[in-house]
Amino acid sequence: MLCKNVKTQDASRRFNPCNSANKREGLGSLQIPSRSDGVKQIGFDTTNCTGENTTGTTSQSGETTNGKILERLEFIENAYLSYVQSHQQRLEACLVESKEHEAIFKEAIQALKQDIHDLASDLDK
Repeated sequence: MLCKNVKTQDASRRFNPCNSANKREGLGSLQIPSRSDGVKQIGFDTTNCTGENTTGTTSQSGETTNGKILERLEFIENAYLSYVQSHQQRLEACLVESKEHEAIFKEAIQALKQDIHDLASDLDK
């Protein structure tokens, strides 16, 4: 929601019974402006919206306990280590597969060399 003359500040959204009188002023009204293409959009009337904190309370977002911070750190650590270990397992599997292909290739080359050597020996006879 966009308001005119809004100030940046922390505002509490807690219910304050002192300010809960049934007043219609300051609540604004719902407008439904339509566009030229026929699509209706819903917006809020910002006539009485000042953006000020009328409750007088402040909220400090980001307040966490040491336990919560440690819990988040352990979550990040476990997630990262799990990723790294999975990646290492994939790399090790690729290494094993690569060594198997290397061994098969060397055997095939050795067999071809032997065939060439045998052919050369037969020609010399």
